[in-house]
Amino acid sequence: MNSFLNDHTLPEYTGPFRDVIPKYLLYREAQGLKYSHRLAQQLRRMDNFFHDLGIEKPAITREAYEAYTARDPSEKKGTAELRRSAIRPFARYLESLGFENIYTGYDDHRIFRTCYIPYIYSMEEISRMFSILQEEHDSQPSLGADTFRIAMLMYYCCGFRRNEVIDLHCRDIDLSTGRITILEGKNNVSRIVVASDSLLAELNAYVQSWITDVKSDEYFLYPGKTRKAAEHCIYNGLKDLFVKAEICPRPDGTSPRLHDFRHTFCVRTLEQMQTKGFDLYTSLPWLTTYLGHSRITHTEYYLRLLEDHFEGILSQVESYSPDLYSSVEGGDDE
Repeated sequence: MNSFLNDHTLPEYTGPFRDVIPKYLLYREAQGLKYSHRLAQQLRRMDNFFHDLGIEKPAITREAYEAYTARDPSEKKGTAELRRSAIRPFARYLESLGFENIYTGYDDHRIFRTCYIPYIYSMEEISRMFSILQEEHDSQPSLGADTFRIAMLMYYCCGFRRNEVIDLHCRDIDLSTGRITILEGKNNVSRIVVASDSLLAELNAYVQSWITDVKSDEYFLYPGKTRKAAEHCIYNGLKDLFVKAEICPRPDGTSPRLHDFRHTFCVRTLEQMQTKGFDLYTSLPWLTTYLGHSRITHTEYYLRLLEDHFEGILSQVESYSPDLYSSVEGGDDE
């Protein structure tokens, strides 16, 4: 029927949206968005919720919308935001198909988080984390621990997104040249990233130690595991690493995230460009291509910098384009 159903089993939908949700997921894929298991499950919970309200045909009234998106005092704010971020575009999709009695949440402004500031790992934090990983590798090497170490090196050294590392196959990495091919990344953007000599040496050592018998179409990291299991291994490993390296929560109580390694990569790259005398205004398109963004505005979105640490970079960019790093609404991508 379609490409993502060849690789993914959809949840069972039994509520009023059971027939339209699979079509909506197809529509998203046609727009260049990858299949999201989390979204598919979120839509299943929404479908069940509306079914429990006694709604039998596709309809989203304001009352039902508000009941579904209301935040329970016992849950985190982000949990309610996930519900809103799932139902709003779905409602607009229903409206575009001509369904009646559809409230799209057009005047619901609760979903937007303004002036989001990414966490930038300090050089001291980076040094502590990778020193711990190297010490564990030297003292008691194992496939699981070394795979996690290699994953973290790739996130930090290349600025990859979470799934871009997890979904790499052995055939995607040329161990002689260091060329790493990202096929159909976010928004179906493909690109080639070249690993540094030091990272390439680590990748070769990893292959020689652990996956010499793995076929080219096998996953490079955690071969034999499902991607969901691989994701759990990385997140559990990161949580444990934060404790060992004493990476403290942010002032607002939230923890730094895996995706912040990508933000940190961007910042360090801009620092290096500035140190080497690059014209940041003309160099931004290079970074856009490297990161796999479809538009330079997406690079702007990623590179909102902490002014107290990177005032020099911001001042230089501000002199070229005063409005380039304006505040934008929304959360992270991926």
